[in-house]
Amino acid sequence: MEIKNITLFFVGIILLIIGSLIVIFDYPQIQFFESLDEESYYMLDVENKSIHQRMIIEFTIGMIILSVGIGMIGMSFLNRFQNGIR
Repeated sequence: MEIKNITLFFVGIILLIIGSLIVIFDYPQIQFFESLDEESYYMLDVENKSIHQRMIIEFTIGMIILSVGIGMIGMSFLNRFQNGIR
């Protein structure tokens, strides 16, 4: 398999690495908050609840970045993206 667009490939690799790091490091923290029973979760202060919500948003953005990285790597192998996206 030949890489048709090197720039697109390297940008895809960078996005893939960044997205996977976000997903890998946020997932265990989200699981910790979600494993709390309802009573313990409601006893948390507002700051910890907002941290949990922000981590869920960050995890979602990480998944989007990961998907875009995979898509860019796939596009770098196609002929029609050889000279850039038109």
